[in-house]
Amino acid sequence: MDRGIAQPPGSVAAYRPETMVGWARLPSLRDRPLAYLLLLPSVLLILTLVVIPFGQAFVYSFTDKDTVAPEFEWVGIDNYLSFIRQPDFPEAFRNSVVWTLGSVGLELILGLYIALTLQRAFHFRGAARAIVLFPYLIPTVVAVLVWRFMMHDLLGVVNYGLIAIGLVKQPVLWFSSTDTAMMGVIIVGVWKFFPFVVIALLGILQSIPTEIYEAARVDGANVFHEFWHITLPAILPVFLLTALLRTIWTWDKFDIIYLLTGGGPVNATTTLPVFVYREAFDNWRMGRASAVAMVTFAVLLTCTLVYLRFYDRAERAL
Repeated sequence: MDRGIAQPPGSVAAYRPETMVGWARLPSLRDRPLAYLLLLPSVLLILTLVVIPFGQAFVYSFTDKDTVAPEFEWVGIDNYLSFIRQPDFPEAFRNSVVWTLGSVGLELILGLYIALTLQRAFHFRGAARAIVLFPYLIPTVVAVLVWRFMMHDLLGVVNYGLIAIGLVKQPVLWFSSTDTAMMGVIIVGVWKFFPFVVIALLGILQSIPTEIYEAARVDGANVFHEFWHITLPAILPVFLLTALLRTIWTWDKFDIIYLLTGGGPVNATTTLPVFVYREAFDNWRMGRASAVAMVTFAVLLTCTLVYLRFYDRAERAL
C-alpha cells in the first residue's frame, strides 16, 4: 500500500508504524536497554530497603544474634518456640489484635459516615471537607503532644467536658490506667487516620452518576435502599482495599503507641511492633526480635490473602 496515501482513521493500516506520521512510534527491542536502565534505581532502592533487610531478619530469626555483637549461633526454631513459654508475646499479640480491629473498625465506620455526609450538597461543604482532612495533615508527634495535654488526668479538656456533662464523676486516667490506656490510644489513632478513609471513599462516591439515585427515587426507593443497592456495591472494592491498607498500616503502627504510653502501663498497650523494639534495643536480642517480625509478616500476609479472596468475590458480584 502506498505510504503517501492517507488511510481512513479506522483502518488497521492507519495505525501501522510506517504510516503513523507525527504519532509516537511503537517501542522496539532497541528501547529495552533504556527501559532497564530507568528501572535500575528503583530496583536497587527496593533491594537495599526491602529485600536485603527482610532476608537478614529472616536469617537472624533462627539465631541468637545480639543487637551489637557480630557473633551469633544457630538456634533453629528456638526463638519461635520460646514465644509459647513467654507470657509477654501472647499479650502483645492480643493487644495488636485489639488495637488493629478497634482502630480500623471505627475508622471505617466514621469515615464512611462522614464521606456520605460530605457527598451531599450543603453550604460551606468545601470548608467542611478541608476541616475533616486537617487531622491527617498534622505530624504524628504534634498530634500526640496535643492529645496528651487534652486527655491529661487533671488539666485535660476531655475530662473537664465529660465531668461537666455528667458522663463521669472523676477524671479518667486515660494513659495511666490499664483499663483505659488502650481505649485512649485507639481514640487518638482513629482521630488521626480516619480522614484517609474519607478521602478514599469520597473519591469513589463522586464517580457514581446521580441519575441512578434519581431513577431509584422515582421507583420508590428510600435512603436505606439507595445505600444498600447502589452505594455499597459501587464503593465495595475501594472499601475493602481501604480496609486492607488501614489494617496493614495500623498493625505495623509504632510511633503513636510508643509516644503516648511507651507500651504501658504494665504492658497494657504493648503491641508487636513495640515488643520488637523492646527485644531489639532494650533486651539486645535481635534474633528474637527478628522472629517476632517474621510472625508479624505472616499475619499481614494472611490478611492480604483473605482480602484478595473477598475482593475477587466482590468483583464477580458487580
